[in-house]
Amino acid sequence: MKALVCLGSALVLAIATSAGAVTISYTVDTWGPNQYPAATIPPANAPWGVDGYPGDTLELATYTGVLDLVPGTQTLKINTLNWTIDYTYGGTATDPDAWSNIYHTITASRGISFASGPSGSLSQTAQLENQWENDFLTLDAGTTSSFVIGSYQVDVTPLGISQFGGSDFSGSNPWVQPSVDVLASFTVTLIPEPATLSLLALGSLALIRRQH
Repeated sequence: MKALVCLGSALVLAIATSAGAVTISYTVDTWGPNQYPAATIPPANAPWGVDGYPGDTLELATYTGVLDLVPGTQTLKINTLNWTIDYTYGGTATDPDAWSNIYHTITASRGISFASGPSGSLSQTAQLENQWENDFLTLDAGTTSSFVIGSYQVDVTPLGISQFGGSDFSGSNPWVQPSVDVLASFTVTLIPEPATLSLLALGSLALIRRQH
C-alpha cells in the first residue's frame, strides 16, 4: 500500500509540474463572402429586373484569439458571422401566394492554426431559408478537430447558432445584419510525458513485486 501511495504522489507531482499555465494564440481563417441567389432566373419584367435579385451574402470573418493550455473545456470565439440580406427571387415578386420558399444547405470549411504549432480545418453546415417576408439562418454544430500542441491535445468543436431571422429592413437594400460571434468549445487534455509514463510503469512493477 505504501508503494501505491508513493506512486500516486509521484504521478500527481509529475503531471502538476507539466501542467503549468501556458497560453497560445490561434487563428481561424475567413470563409466567404459567398452569395446565394435563387435557382430561378427572374424574368425581364420583374420589378427589380433580371439582376435585381442577387440573394443573401454570408461570411465567417477571420478571428485570432488566445487559448489557455489548462486541462478542461473553454468556450471561445472562432469567427464573426456577417449576414447581408438582399432580394431573392422565389418564382414571383408580386404574389405571396405563389411564392416558393428557397432553401440553401451550406458547408462552411475554413482553416485553423496555432502559433508555432499545428494547423488544420474546421467545418460546419448552415441552413439559409428565404421566405416572402423574411429570411432565416441556422448554423449547425460542427465536427470535432483534434490537435497536439506540445504536451496537450486540443479538441475543437464549432458550436451552432439556433435559427434566427433578419432585421433592419428600413431603407434600401441590401440590408446588413448585426454581426454575430461564432463560438467553439476547446477541450484541453494533458498528454503524459514519457518520463511520467516510465515512472508509472516502474512504480507498478515495484508494487507487484512487493505484493508477491
